[in-house]
Amino acid sequence: MEKTISSKIIGPFMYNEEFNSYEHTEGKVYYSLKLENENTNVDELMSRAEKIFCQFEEFEKKAKTQIAHHLIDYKNDFWPEFDEDDENLNWDDVDGGKYDVSTEDFERVITLLDIEFRVNHIYCECSDGDLFGGHRIHAEFDHDYNLIHADV
Repeated sequence: MEKTISSKIIGPFMYNEEFNSYEHTEGKVYYSLKLENENTNVDELMSRAEKIFCQFEEFEKKAKTQIAHHLIDYKNDFWPEFDEDDENLNWDDVDGGKYDVSTEDFERVITLLDIEFRVNHIYCECSDGDLFGGHRIHAEFDHDYNLIHADV
């Protein structure tokens, strides 16, 4: 296995034996090319990585919007922004949605950290902006950047 491969657009990718992937860890977002089996086409994965790298703002906006829409009910129903033990809490305000996070605020606070290119999909990890107690958000997208699944 080559120790390093390079993209003229992104830069060097170092081989990580533990994860069987090539990784580019410079910059605010880490990119990796997952070698799922001996037939994985690294050039194809690199081409996909370069495409997203060149269209990063567009991809990030679309990804964050889809993740927010997918997880907003889970956030507001199970990770409330109020103290349930507060004896002065107005439950009518709670039921009325006063403490709910909007999808716009959700999108604004999450941050894309990792993009892993796999044969059948793109896997991403985001920081949660403390919406879920500091847990990472995991999302999978098809090659047209449509959300397949997201969870915390």
